[in-house]
Amino acid sequence: MNDIKISIIVPVYNAAETLQECLDSIASQTLQEWQLILVDDKSTDNSLEICKKFEQQHTDQTILIPLEENGGPGKARNIALEYATGEYIGFVDSDDAITPNMYKLLYEEAMQYTDAEGQHYDIVDAGYYDQRNDLAILFTADELTGKLDSKKRSTLIASGGYCPTKIFRRAFLEAEQIHFREEYVLEDMDYLIEIFAKARSIGNVKQILYLYRNTDASLSKTIEVEKYYHSTSTAMDAICHKVTGVKNYPGISEAVEYAILQLYSYSINAVLGGMKDLYEDAEVNPAVLRAKEAEALEKLEALREKKLQYVSGPYETVYVLAKIAPDDIQIMKANDESPKALLERLKDARNKG
Repeated sequence: MNDIKISIIVPVYNAAETLQECLDSIASQTLQEWQLILVDDKSTDNSLEICKKFEQQHTDQTILIPLEENGGPGKARNIALEYATGEYIGFVDSDDAITPNMYKLLYEEAMQYTDAEGQHYDIVDAGYYDQRNDLAILFTADELTGKLDSKKRSTLIASGGYCPTKIFRRAFLEAEQIHFREEYVLEDMDYLIEIFAKARSIGNVKQILYLYRNTDASLSKTIEVEKYYHSTSTAMDAICHKVTGVKNYPGISEAVEYAILQLYSYSINAVLGGMKDLYEDAEVNPAVLRAKEAEALEKLEALREKKLQYVSGPYETVYVLAKIAPDDIQIMKANDESPKALLERLKDARNKG
């Protein structure tokens, strides 16, 4: 197709139960100039067959890329980005769905804005419906739209967000060389933070256009503790390496450090949660337990070093105090002081219990 307005990227892994509805919602778009790039991440169910059927039905608008080995959604999206030719990029998860007018409204909003250099919005965001929790959410409020400054960027970074509710100007992504980490979970956290740190403008559509399923089978709920720890700790590295060098970092540092502390908290709790399960297992082999304790201590100490390296500010910032629970702040402070003592405290608590 010529004049593709939106390239839609869908990574697929064992999504047979939801995939057809997802694809049908894309095929129903009222904006006609779309390109779909499907990346099957070595599914073991019949997801690839569903993708092939859709490709046959929409040959002129669909590119299907079956991978020979599973690499996670980050890698799948990066591969798809190499094939994208649309003016804007959109991401849809294979267990979700979109409204028929989603990309028409987002694209039209993008065209409503032109900056001093003649560029349209770098990002346009929309609201989404969280089906599991029965919540309608829009992360990008009106006061955050337009030309971005440090205050707007900080609010966007601290608020988080969800890549699939947005479209991104492809020329901006390519100029800034923004890519996903090749991870299984949290691969989009540093991606969005880097975008918010570097983008010049953002718009919004105040309508619910994306249906977020939040299913029990989603990858973020089935990932094992070891992989989750790896993803959270490497996300800390990625945020620091991608963002701290940008020219406007001093104005957004407090929000970025909050994001790193959030991951620090996630990581510590993942390690402690794994050890809590072992301490509660009366049949665990003592030698195995000692080995796991040594591994846990090594992880906690590594996290402490990352935190001390990446976070220069205090815990008592507006973002941390508003968004991280007091108990979790105390756990982080305890790990700052002594990872060994924190682990011993958990062990003692389980023994007394």
